[in-house]
Amino acid sequence: MSSTEQHEQSPDGESSLHRTLGIVGVLTLSIGAMIGSGIFVLPSLAFKIAGPAAILAFVIAGIVVLPAVFSKAEMATAMPAAGGTYLFIDRAMGPMMGTIAGFGVWFSLTFKAAFALVGLSAYLSLFFTADPRLVGLLITVALIVLNLVGVKQSTVFQAILVTAVLIVLAVFVVAGTPEIDTASFEPFLSKGNKALFSAAAVVFVSYAGVTKIASIAEEVREPDRNIPRGMFISIGLMILLYPAVVAIMVGVTPAADLAATTTPVATAAKVFLGSNGEFLISATAVVALISMGNAGLVASARYPFAMSRNQLAPAYLSRVGKKSGAPNGAIITTGVVLGILVAFVPLLELAKLASAFQLLVFAFENLALIAFRESGLAWYRPTFHSPAYPYVQVFGIIACLGLLTQIGLVPTVGAIAFIGAGILWYRGFGQARASRESAARDALRMRAQDRYVADTKAAVASTGVESILVVLRRPARLERQQTLVRLALHLAAAPGGRLHVMHFDDQLGVGVPSQDEIATAAQRGVEVTVEYDPDGDRRGKVHLYAERNNVDLVLADLPQELSATRHILRDWRWLQEHLPSDSAFIRNRHIEGINTIAVMGTGGPYDPLKLMMASRIAKNEDARLRLIHVAQGTASEEQIAAIHDYHERLIATLDVPAESQVEAADNLVETLTRLSRGANLVVLGAPSHRFHVVTDLADRIAEGLDCPSLLVHTPVHDQMSLRRRIIEQFIS
Repeated sequence: MSSTEQHEQSPDGESSLHRTLGIVGVLTLSIGAMIGSGIFVLPSLAFKIAGPAAILAFVIAGIVVLPAVFSKAEMATAMPAAGGTYLFIDRAMGPMMGTIAGFGVWFSLTFKAAFALVGLSAYLSLFFTADPRLVGLLITVALIVLNLVGVKQSTVFQAILVTAVLIVLAVFVVAGTPEIDTASFEPFLSKGNKALFSAAAVVFVSYAGVTKIASIAEEVREPDRNIPRGMFISIGLMILLYPAVVAIMVGVTPAADLAATTTPVATAAKVFLGSNGEFLISATAVVALISMGNAGLVASARYPFAMSRNQLAPAYLSRVGKKSGAPNGAIITTGVVLGILVAFVPLLELAKLASAFQLLVFAFENLALIAFRESGLAWYRPTFHSPAYPYVQVFGIIACLGLLTQIGLVPTVGAIAFIGAGILWYRGFGQARASRESAARDALRMRAQDRYVADTKAAVASTGVESILVVLRRPARLERQQTLVRLALHLAAAPGGRLHVMHFDDQLGVGVPSQDEIATAAQRGVEVTVEYDPDGDRRGKVHLYAERNNVDLVLADLPQELSATRHILRDWRWLQEHLPSDSAFIRNRHIEGINTIAVMGTGGPYDPLKLMMASRIAKNEDARLRLIHVAQGTASEEQIAAIHDYHERLIATLDVPAESQVEAADNLVETLTRLSRGANLVVLGAPSHRFHVVTDLADRIAEGLDCPSLLVHTPVHDQMSLRRRIIEQFIS
């Protein structure tokens, strides 16, 4: 066995498929996937929609495909593994979006292959009378057997078919050109621009085969050269061939006949080549449509194979034949679905649906390339780079979505239904098994981290918090009240800060803050105001006071035993969610000497506030910081290193000594508790949870700690987090 035919390792470490395909095999599969319905079935439908402008519709569709060709060519050279669209979107935008793409493209390609095999019936009817569905089903079974033998044998068969079809089509164009009646092209835009773009949207699926090369990239020799070459040669040839063949049909066939026929090439050939020409073209159409059906089965079977290998589909689908090197499980399953469609489903509208979903997926592919480029991932090293990035990709996204609006309501709704089906499949089967993060999420995180670092630097460099409200309540002990005031004085801006102390306790609060503390604050330029109000609606008064006095931070104490003081906790919860300012709540005993402060959960929107508060307290207490982060247990070494790097960037903004501690673990609370040992104070973010009355994750972490904790909340960042969480639902 030669080196090019050995099993290799896929990017994820699994046993890969055999690399047996050279440039000829790549071209025959790509062209074979495009040369079927695009020439032998769809032109009459396009003519019925747009008239002579159907010629231009094929050109427009080809131009809209080009950005996706550039994008997929680049991504395929960076990830030459089975799966194509699914693989790229999965790694760029996360397993849920990858599942949606894989699920939808699998079915849309299968629909297209079934459409081609059913389209045989119109041409076969010129030779014999038989049940066309039965014939299509028998051909499906034959193609399944052929592909189980192996993709190399399949592509030898494919090469013969494609070569024969190209020769016949060349004869058709050469012989038909002198017979063209130019009057047939007038008026060219007889049905208007809208009809032109509607036709372009319908025939868009004709070009989808050009990017199928990427789905078999794991079986291509020298993928860095053969994949881009195969794509560009294929798309260049078909952008010339489609309009040329359609121009012959329009130029030689009466308009009424062309709009009504289901065998447009044979109908045109009969006009200038006679019955023999019609027979030859019909035989060629049969060969081409079989070729297209075979290419569709080859490409579509690689999607469930790749999804299974990433644990997003049953393991059976990733089985590879020992002798053939073909994904037998995926081929059989796809073949069964293909057979059911051929036998029972009318597919003309489904061809439109396949085109609609391809438009949507091609937009995702262009977006995926942007995600990879912007993420700066170390492993993303393509040998081919898309020209004019990102303008080509932006054009591709806009153009695909624009054509999608022209294809009709039913296909568009169908494409959306496929998205829904992909989400349900992921939620029901794949989510528990998926552990990867995406390039888009990495890019989002990096963009956010850049902002967090800049915001942290500005916050640390500030003079402190301009206006702080300290809320003292009954039955907090005197030493805990003193702790609140002590921390508030550390945080207050000096000079120019204002410290408001509101007592809801007319006994224990006497002497807090002390006269010495008030005098020290005055020397630093901090104004101190003390108010006593033991009665009334505590949370309402705190909220009103914070609004009227433009308070920037509310600092309060949480009861040590939450279960016994739920009414107090409910008040603080309400304030946390409704205050116009930041808030911070201390839990677990008063704070004595501080030499180490642990800051938990770095990498989120609370970092600037947490680190500003921690660094100011540390500076006044002569303490050091410990930045702690616990990643998922499945986190890679690269992800751990990226978090350490982010910590170092944050540490560079601080004016106190600090260190980084990052671990990957499944038990979050237990690991955070262990990493915080030795700290005298822990600072962590506490996002609001409107429907959690008693406890949330921050509370559970605080309860497990053996030292006091400071739970901080910021409403502005909470809104940012909500937007980010919505985005991350789709790119996680």
